[in-house]
Amino acid sequence: MAETPIDRLLQLRQPGDASLFQAVWENFPENMFLIRVMEATDDFVIEAINPAEATTLGAWCEGKSLREFLPDATAERVIGNYRECLERAEPIRYEESDVTYFDPSGVQRNGSWLTLLVPLRDGAGRISHLFGISQNITQLRLAHQELERQNQALEARVEERTAELRQAIDRLNTLNSELEHLATRDHLTGAHNRRSLELLVEHELQNARRHNHPLTLLMVDLDDFKTVNDKQGHTAGDERLRQVTTTLRSHLRQVDLLGRYGGDEFIVALPGTDTGDAGHVAERIRNAVERECGVTVSIGVTGSSKADSRLHDLTERADESLLQAKRSGRNQVISLD
Repeated sequence: MAETPIDRLLQLRQPGDASLFQAVWENFPENMFLIRVMEATDDFVIEAINPAEATTLGAWCEGKSLREFLPDATAERVIGNYRECLERAEPIRYEESDVTYFDPSGVQRNGSWLTLLVPLRDGAGRISHLFGISQNITQLRLAHQELERQNQALEARVEERTAELRQAIDRLNTLNSELEHLATRDHLTGAHNRRSLELLVEHELQNARRHNHPLTLLMVDLDDFKTVNDKQGHTAGDERLRQVTTTLRSHLRQVDLLGRYGGDEFIVALPGTDTGDAGHVAERIRNAVERECGVTVSIGVTGSSKADSRLHDLTERADESLLQAKRSGRNQVISLD
């Protein structure tokens, strides 16, 4: 049988060999090594290393078993890979990370390697040697780790910026809500201000006309409120207005609208409610205000009709019914269709 390149490789250390493999062995920039399998002791001995490997470990390690010059933990890891190659009886490729070893000057180092291990058989067909090539990927690993660190830092920064953006959006939404509240609400009572109320009721009036649904307006006015301000002061008067607003709200549905129409005058819009039912609501409100707030109110009630083309038509009738309630002695409800 003709001599194979592997046969030649096993003779690399013979004097005068000038083969291609000899040139590769001596000049290859990556670590190359030849390991003798010691079946009797279940150990591995370095038989030869190329110059590149010698700069890593030192030529003195030739002829020594792995356990003689490698730290115990490293030796066991390396031996584990060698045994796997023996068991599989075929070339294997693997990566070794954080390998601890000593350089030729005895300084402890730590590195990462990408290794190709090839089993070599003797004349009897037994695996007698392992041939290996190891590429030092320490810098590549460090660069990869640094890249991962930077990516993680970038992701953390992006998450931080995203959180800041969400907070800014939340603050902006809150500010917009506050601005909308200021623009549409009465600052004293929190009810809709006149402009906001008119827009909302106008919309409800159009819905009522479009779908032929009833819409009723209550115009609520505090009786002799000027006397409260004159005798108890404006602070007490303001507090009384807030109390009345709270009482009004407690007797309304979520779909109903409440707004401060003037100084001591409120308007309540009841969508889907006819004047009969609205009159009962108005009476409950009147009784509750007198009972809970220490003041009385007069209430004018009117319902929308097909002839109402604008909100002004409705508020005029509500105001007229309110005036009748005032003229009739106050603290009562008057309805006008």
